[in-house]
Order: sequence, then C-alpha cells, then structure tokens
Amino acid sequence: MGDRSRRQALAQLAAVAVAGLSIPAVSAQPVSRGALEAYVDILLPGGDGLPPASGLGIAPEIESLAPAGSVFRRLLSVGTDWLDGLQGGGFAALPASAQAQVVEWMAAAPYHEIPGRFYHVVRLFAAELYYTRPEARVGLPLELAPQPAGYPPPWGGT
Repeated sequence: MGDRSRRQALAQLAAVAVAGLSIPAVSAQPVSRGALEAYVDILLPGGDGLPPASGLGIAPEIESLAPAGSVFRRLLSVGTDWLDGLQGGGFAALPASAQAQVVEWMAAAPYHEIPGRFYHVVRLFAAELYYTRPEARVGLPLELAPQPAGYPPPWGGT
C-alpha cells in the first residue's frame, strides 16, 4: 500500500473513529503540539534502542491527518486543550509519572466522552504511524512476509 493510500485509509478511519462524538465547536482552536507530543511519548516512549514517538515526528503526522474543520481536528484540539488544562504549565510540563497517571485514567474513561475517545483514537493512530517506521522495528523479532516467493514447505509446495 502506497503512502498516499495509507494516509487516505487512516483519514477515513479517523472519520469513523470520531463519528457520533459530540465535540464542542471550537473556532480555529489550535492543537497543542507540546501536549500531543508529550502524550504520544507516554504511549510510545521508546527504549532499548527504539526512539520515542516524538523522535519520529508522530504527533505532527497525526495532526496532518486531521484537516481543518474536521471532527478529528476538533477532537485533537479539545483533547490537547483538556490535557493542558490539568495544570497551569500544561501537560508537557508535568513529570512523566504524572503524565502516565493521566493517560492511565484516560484509558479507563468512557469511550463516549472526550478523554476516553481521545485516548483510544490517538493511541490507535500513534501506534499505526510509529510501527510503520523501520526505526521503530529495529531489533524486534519480526519476520518479513514470505511473499512474493510464497510460503516455505510444507505449505508452499517447493
């Protein structure tokens, strides 16, 4: 699947993932890049030779999948605003342990409310975008697909 096709599929998935969610209308409220980057780094912190999500530009790529005026963009805007509203300095300024507690709480929050939906939708996109990068798979025990050569015996016949 080409990059353009993958991006189109992800954009369609975003539309489905936020369908039915009542998000307050925001007038050109920006997405807090600092909150989004800190958030995806809690989800995908890296380690053991793997880069954190921010090291691969995952937050800006998630944001690029949310066109202006879309429900997905509003979810990102309202969600990052909510994260930054937890403390005066914003989510990115919180200690990593406090950030992790917030994310853990969001994971258990009802899906039909903004913190819960934000957690699940952004986590889905962050993981998809992160693990499509070769840098995020270095050293993981993943086997490459046997195609186009086919499957080895006894399944392949040669």
